[in-house]
Amino acid sequence: MRVRQAGPRGPLEALVLRVDLANPGVRPGLLYAGRVAGVATVSAMARSAGAFAAVNGDFFNIGATGAPVGPMVTGEQLLKAPQPGRALVAGVGEDGVGRISTVALSGSVELPSGRAPLADLNDANPGYAPMLAPHGIGLFTPAWGTYTRAGAVRGLPSVSEVLVRHGRVARVGNRAGAGPIPTGGFVLLGAGGGGRRLAHLRVGDPVAVRYVQRTPARSPFRFALGGKYVLLRAGAVPGGLPVAPGAERTAVGFSSNGREMWLVVTEGREVGAAGLDLPQLAVFMRGLGVRDAVDLDDGGSTTIVARLPGHADLTLLNRPSDGSERRVANGIGLMR
Repeated sequence: MRVRQAGPRGPLEALVLRVDLANPGVRPGLLYAGRVAGVATVSAMARSAGAFAAVNGDFFNIGATGAPVGPMVTGEQLLKAPQPGRALVAGVGEDGVGRISTVALSGSVELPSGRAPLADLNDANPGYAPMLAPHGIGLFTPAWGTYTRAGAVRGLPSVSEVLVRHGRVARVGNRAGAGPIPTGGFVLLGAGGGGRRLAHLRVGDPVAVRYVQRTPARSPFRFALGGKYVLLRAGAVPGGLPVAPGAERTAVGFSSNGREMWLVVTEGREVGAAGLDLPQLAVFMRGLGVRDAVDLDDGGSTTIVARLPGHADLTLLNRPSDGSERRVANGIGLMR
């Protein structure tokens, strides 16, 4: 539905999708460009997934890897680990309940020299502290894509990268690589003590990895994606939310029992609406009946599309501040 009302700074215009998570005819899920280090428009991702409605998702490394800063879970599998301090997620659990929580990586690699913890998964965003410091080992799967993995070890000593195919070491090198990772294979990238352990591997050595999502939520997530701030927790607006000028915003929220989900997009000044800051967005969502919510990427990334009655294709429902859809890292889609 489209909401028009007086806002705290002038006219407020918002688009709201309310989803009954108990409805077997609606299946919410993660949208992404087919690779972690990649971007696409929300419309393109929605068409690819067969979604009839969608919004944009997490903040991302714009202009470089394109990868989101938070975690991604799809099909109950962790696809990407979070950047430091960005483990906050919204999603739907295996129990069918929507909730906000945190997600992190829990995993290990079995080397001939013994077991070592995995410090990271499909994560090499430049501009953030390297997650493999000082002695970590990170895992890259074919889902990462082709972008260079060097951001994971930027400025760190004793770097080693190992390609494993079908459970055996196929190549050992002393720098982070780029290019596709073959199906049935993965790359281990280490620095410091982790890099030195990998440097001792030889072609043909057996190597195995195991990893899962780690979450304090009552049920593991079926799908989840990152948010930046908690807007509502049990109906309360947390203190300390940034009070920035009103802008176009995207957010996701849930009812008190987690059986309903709201996808909310607000318009900004570029189209004559006043826009909202984060505390105002939280209050607006609470007025809809939302009890728990997080913000998603905003500004030029804010996008909502849907297949309208009588239309064969998706329609862009908001007016992006860039003038057209921005290519983004991921989103939330509604499938049947």
